Amino acid sequence: MSGVLLDLAQRSFPIAPETPGALIYERFEAEPDTLAIAVVGADGAPVGLVERTAFFLAMAGQFGRALYAGRPISLLMNPEPLVVEGDVDVAAFCGEALAERASELLRGFIVTQGGLYAGVGSALSLLQATNAASRAHADEMTTLAAATDRARIEAQAALTAKSQFLAVMSHEIRTPLNGVLAIADILARKLVQPDLIPYVRGIQDSGETLLRLLTDALDLSRADAGRLELNEDSFALGRLTGDLATLWGARAELKGLTLAVAYDGPADQWALGDEIRIKQVFNNLIGNALKFTETGGVEVALRVRRDGVHLAVEGEVSDTGTGVPEDRLASIFQPFSQTEQGLKQGGAGLGLSICRELVAQMGGTLGAARNAAGGLDLTFAIPLFALPAPCEIALAQEAEVMADSGLHILIADDNATNRLVAETLCDMFGATTESVEDGLQAVAAAEDGRFDLILMDIRMPNLDGVAATRRIRALAGPAGQVPILALTANADPWDAASYLAQGMNGVVEKPIKPERLMTAINQALDTDRRAVAA
Repeated sequence: MSGVLLDLAQRSFPIAPETPGALIYERFEAEPDTLAIAVVGADGAPVGLVERTAFFLAMAGQFGRALYAGRPISLLMNPEPLVVEGDVDVAAFCGEALAERASELLRGFIVTQGGLYAGVGSALSLLQATNAASRAHADEMTTLAAATDRARIEAQAALTAKSQFLAVMSHEIRTPLNGVLAIADILARKLVQPDLIPYVRGIQDSGETLLRLLTDALDLSRADAGRLELNEDSFALGRLTGDLATLWGARAELKGLTLAVAYDGPADQWALGDEIRIKQVFNNLIGNALKFTETGGVEVALRVRRDGVHLAVEGEVSDTGTGVPEDRLASIFQPFSQTEQGLKQGGAGLGLSICRELVAQMGGTLGAARNAAGGLDLTFAIPLFALPAPCEIALAQEAEVMADSGLHILIADDNATNRLVAETLCDMFGATTESVEDGLQAVAAAEDGRFDLILMDIRMPNLDGVAATRRIRALAGPAGQVPILALTANADPWDAASYLAQGMNGVVEKPIKPERLMTAINQALDTDRRAVAA
């Protein structure tokens, strides 16, 4: 193989970072042979690359066109593409790319001349160049293609194996952890001896730390595999700060620290976004700040600015803690990156890395800087769509807790501790319960239609929860229409979507939180009432 990369580059017209996604969509449609488009700044230097397949997958996702058609392509581009000077020898480039960056080669690369954009290359262009050169080079390119495929298959297999391992381990650990945390929560609510409260709180804190490590590890694996998904819905931005103050206020007080939480934006502003993921970012940043702050306090701010149908949302967490050395700021978002103080405090060093992945998935940015107090300022900015606030009547109905008294609930779970937890929570809600240990017993109990709702574990002997749900849905009359909620330690959103597709009405993730279970029961019963009325 001979020649330089500039000879192979496709000199397609580049785009600016502010080009809207709709125009890129039209261009890819009009140019079926264009595999990638370079994004170039005002100075002519490349700043990103838009790969055809990745772009269409993003646009085809939930709310894809609505989210990205009018937004700048900088939100979807690969900001760190493979960039190489055009005078590099093709053979030398192929050897280096296959050895070190084979996966990037598959997504295309940018060719420059004197640091300025000159064209776009791809693995296909390398193959075509080889075929055109001579027959003698065919074996070399076959080897290149085979090596590229092998690298891709091996990388994907490794990611899949890691994801499966973490998913299984997450499920197996979450199941007993559900019993530990749920019973600790129940004890905290019922405890009357003040001297025992610190011990129960210690169980809760340790369990929550373990749960957070599990969630972070699983999320990091999903991000590596390209499966870190968002579940976008309408939510009130102003409520976030109240939730954060409630969650972290007591924790700060225990350390003798102040916690100030402020909201700067329209009081009744609703948005389209993933509220849970945004809270996850805030929770990781606040937890990190409290961990490394011994005196002073933590300040949390949420600022919202509206521009037509778009919202500029900025979150900030500032502390008076030990801070991070200037030369380490750039690396704190890397997985397992820890300062000396971080190693002393414990933790896996995953929290900030997950925050970066989540913010990037939402089309935003996350940065860190030292502040005047010697602590750390962590700031993220994300774009959201503005939505009108729902009417007050709807809000009041949604907030209503366990509107029906005298509910009779069937609990199906093979774990005795989990059954005890569910029974206790339902009793707290004013409902009566019956419990069974597997799916076959659940189907038999549901046949006479005496239950208002079923709480169904997924993994059970004899008949699992999904199969039991399908059999119940096949029953005649009201017995086949009873609302069913999945109680599961499977934390993957794809699993949750599968359970809903099999006939379940909702999913409650273990460890079970009373408020979360209460909300899911209300939503399932409300949906059932509307279906009956129709």
